[in-house]
Amino acid sequence: MLVRDLMSMPAITICSNADYKTALALMQEKSLHHLPVVNSDGEMSGMAAERDLLIAATRYLQSPVEVGDVMHRGVVAVTPETSAAKAARLMLGQRIGSLPVVNAAGHVLGIVTETDILKAFADTAQDM
Repeated sequence: MLVRDLMSMPAITICSNADYKTALALMQEKSLHHLPVVNSDGEMSGMAAERDLLIAATRYLQSPVEVGDVMHRGVVAVTPETSAAKAARLMLGQRIGSLPVVNAAGHVLGIVTETDILKAFADTAQDM
């Protein structure tokens, strides 16, 4: 099974220069916990986690802070052709709950989460 069979798409992303409050509102509106951050060319530049944005909300209160200031850099990403098993091992090894799915140009296509992996496992195990 490949990541392309599990991932959510199209990806909901946010630009790194957006205000963190906008990112939080988008996450709450779409029921997301992780939000890929892209630059002005649409290339992956980081990942914003709901937890980090909530911390920013308490730390910065009403100050204007860009998502790029609180996002995680050096994010591990996968391609649609990555195996689901490899994606699961990456998430376990990095202790993260999701992986952005990117194309060769670094543009975000979708996202695969631990829930996606768990659902796939449950569907497979049910058939056994």
